[in-house]
Amino acid sequence: MTERVRIGSQLFINKDDTPEYVRRMVALMKENGLEIIRLFMIWEQLEPAEGEWRFDNYDACFEQAEMSGLTVVPTLMSVSPPGWMRLTEGPQSLADLDDPAYRLRMKSYIERIVERYGNHPQLDSWILWNEPSRAIYKTPHAIKAYSSYLQETYGTIEEVNKGSYIQYASFEELEEGMGRTILSYEQPFVSFNEQLEWTRFTVRNMERQLIFIRDEIRRIDPVHPVHVNPHNIQLDMQGVGQSIWMEADIVDFMGCSAHPMWHSVRFPEKRWTQSVGYFADLMKSATRDPERKFWVSELQGGTTLYSSVKPFTPSYSTMKRWIWEGIGSGAKAVVFWCFNSRNAGYEAGEWALLNQLEKPSPRLLAAKEASEMIGAHESLFREATPDKGKALLLYSERSMALGQVEGEGMDPTNPRNRNMYADALAGAHLLLSDLSIAAEFISEDRLATEGIDENIRVLILPNTIVLGVAECAVIESFVRGGGMLIADGLVGMKDENGKMDAAVQRELASLFGSGMEDIETDDEGLQLVDGNGEVVLPGWFYRLPLEASPAARVLAWFADGRPAITSKKHGEGTAIRIGTNAFQRYFAMPDRATRGFVRSLIGDSAIGEIRLIEGDNGEVKDEGEGLRLKLLHHPKGKVLVVMNEGPSRSANLRFERAGTLSDLSGLRSAIDVEPGVDVDWTIEANGVAVLGFQS
Repeated sequence: MTERVRIGSQLFINKDDTPEYVRRMVALMKENGLEIIRLFMIWEQLEPAEGEWRFDNYDACFEQAEMSGLTVVPTLMSVSPPGWMRLTEGPQSLADLDDPAYRLRMKSYIERIVERYGNHPQLDSWILWNEPSRAIYKTPHAIKAYSSYLQETYGTIEEVNKGSYIQYASFEELEEGMGRTILSYEQPFVSFNEQLEWTRFTVRNMERQLIFIRDEIRRIDPVHPVHVNPHNIQLDMQGVGQSIWMEADIVDFMGCSAHPMWHSVRFPEKRWTQSVGYFADLMKSATRDPERKFWVSELQGGTTLYSSVKPFTPSYSTMKRWIWEGIGSGAKAVVFWCFNSRNAGYEAGEWALLNQLEKPSPRLLAAKEASEMIGAHESLFREATPDKGKALLLYSERSMALGQVEGEGMDPTNPRNRNMYADALAGAHLLLSDLSIAAEFISEDRLATEGIDENIRVLILPNTIVLGVAECAVIESFVRGGGMLIADGLVGMKDENGKMDAAVQRELASLFGSGMEDIETDDEGLQLVDGNGEVVLPGWFYRLPLEASPAARVLAWFADGRPAITSKKHGEGTAIRIGTNAFQRYFAMPDRATRGFVRSLIGDSAIGEIRLIEGDNGEVKDEGEGLRLKLLHHPKGKVLVVMNEGPSRSANLRFERAGTLSDLSGLRSAIDVEPGVDVDWTIEANGVAVLGFQS
């Protein structure tokens, strides 16, 4: 059964709030079109002293939600103990989760909450842990957990020693040795293996923690779904245990946090709206829900002043674009942080949809208007599903983990920053978004075990430095089956521990019809040109002159005449190799040449049946202004979301089928459209047009 699309918000219950205040806030949420209440189940409020449980404010929320017709999504906070335990310094700080004694405390807390609210008629779903992330310190409990992880993964200490610099005679000796600090003159030649193994352990440990919380919920409430909301999706996720693919395998559906002032500041400023679409598209791809259900579980609701990377107040038009960016990717709910503000400490007076007088702000008005439009077309949005993209991006967690070890700094304009491989992935998505091409993602593990969906026409490997033999076999099969492969940068150069991978390099040289002759850095001479000397790509960081086989066609050259881009046919399929760092550069410095070149490669193969025609109508510019089109599939047609960044302009839309185009805002009359005939639709400055097409 498909679900309605809804707008909601976190309601923050402060320590000194009263049940009357909570009820008033819930009623005000209803008045402003919100339908979901997300609720932190703050342990220090619920159990202010050992064994003393107080539920009055939380009961009031559930009771008023029932009266007002809202649903409630409790976020469990079993990882953050109350102050009387004297384990942490704040209500959202994390305890040592590997401590068996604390695990029993978690179990008791979860039991209390789920038994009280698990059968409540307004309960929507559970969030296991807000933005689950945890850098693990080498406490005795963590070292014991790491030793157990190594035993499960490798079996014997001899197998562990094969990849480690420090050698141990037993796991007991390893546990003892890891508890000591090694004092030595620091050099860059520290073993990558141990660093990356700790990262892999951190992810596995997070998996264990989330499964424990999930299973404790399901033991009491096997009915309501559970989900999580990963965050900092464009940063080092694995270093704090996050993996959207691992998390998706644990929960019923995925959510995400999308706070541009926290999570998107690496994007060019004019691309913050598109970052919301990036996060949403990742959840759409990762979720295991059979109908691809996912939420934007936290979207920035108000002003940031001191409690984010940048101070920023989203305007009415900005908020409108953020909302529809998420819904246009297929989100079944957009939930804000926050309806009201914390009244003390970090974030006090910030982030709220309400203004400082606790009255509706223009931001809340944008949310209310979106909710009203969705409600007016409830069945249309209920039946709408994410449009299946024909372009697939490989999300290489192993490349990203390696980058955190090999790189330096975090500045996205530094091509060897620690986040370089995540930047390359985001750059490829940004480029496709600029072209109004729907994108899908796949992890290396899913690629190797589940293959590539038959709907996919183009596979992009954005500077995927780590690529296994199993993935190569699937990719080759895709190309030989008629697909297009585009890869840039140092594709397949190393294994997951940073060792040069000659076997994969040979496989790829055969597939692309070219191998890397060398890696050369230069202040000049990085441009890639066609046969007429016109710049095809600007090049960045390095050039990779390619040794092309007779079976390959050279598409571009470096200034000295050596091949820079090659293409090799495999039946109806094509494998294209780009000898520079193109997609990462596009993330840091979007440019028309790269966008145009990739568009020329893809052609119409990844374009949907409704397209935004580029030209004088306002093509996306390098600085982010222009028009973009997002589509939702509907059994009777499509829902179109046309985004405009910049002054008012006309969108030229072309349809493959005849039908009727309706303005879902009701401001314009429906019109009939004919196949192949352009339709002009004016989009207001910095606005969004939401249209329905029925064939």
